[in-house]
Amino acid sequence: MGMLSDSAVPFHPVVEWIDRFPWLMAGVTHSGAPDDPFDLRLFGDSPPPAAHERWRALLETTGFRSIAHAPQSHGTRVVVHDDLPPGMHVESAPADGHVTSTAGVLLAVTVADCVPVYLVDVEQGVVALLHAGWRGIARGILKEGVETLRAGFGMEPRHLEMHLGPAVCGSCYEVGPEVFAALGLPTPSGPAPMDVRAALVARARALGLRESRITVSEECTRCGSAGLFSHRGGRPERQAALLGIRP
Repeated sequence: MGMLSDSAVPFHPVVEWIDRFPWLMAGVTHSGAPDDPFDLRLFGDSPPPAAHERWRALLETTGFRSIAHAPQSHGTRVVVHDDLPPGMHVESAPADGHVTSTAGVLLAVTVADCVPVYLVDVEQGVVALLHAGWRGIARGILKEGVETLRAGFGMEPRHLEMHLGPAVCGSCYEVGPEVFAALGLPTPSGPAPMDVRAALVARARALGLRESRITVSEECTRCGSAGLFSHRGGRPERQAALLGIRP
């Protein structure tokens, strides 16, 4: 894991993609300094006063022209950003997925246990970033993201590269039988651990993605050592997963 060149933005890159796709920026911010957590919440209860300043620092540090973000609702709305004016662009309606083929547009979703899903079609030169908690997975956020790429850009699922970023691990994520049922998994008699990233991999394979093109972070937001915020760990803050084609 590593940092951006400017220490004002604490950042872990997707190390699996650094050498393969140097034309991409892909990764997730982290908490940074203990006495001044790098919280990027813009919505909900009591967003930090410094949040907008931190987003501006992120934009300036990465060298991207614009950032696409939205309120998130654990739904399946995916927005295609053909081009954006310079600066921070926040959708007025909730969206849990973003797509672009435009260099200089940085896609962002905020997470704190949910899975950031990074999708890249190298042949078409298009990227997608999804926010996937169990509700979004059950409602079909991954399928909607893949279908958006297919319909809008002629993408074939077998050509997709997918990375599942840091999220709560199966050992730290105990849920009730209703969650297993919602995801179509064997239903236990009571609360049991669930690996949401494994559930996403299974759905990706069913959609036609090749397992050889799927990578999964081993980092847990709750028990890991990467300095990430965890909702289940009692933290209200959010880090941002980021994906874009470098300008």
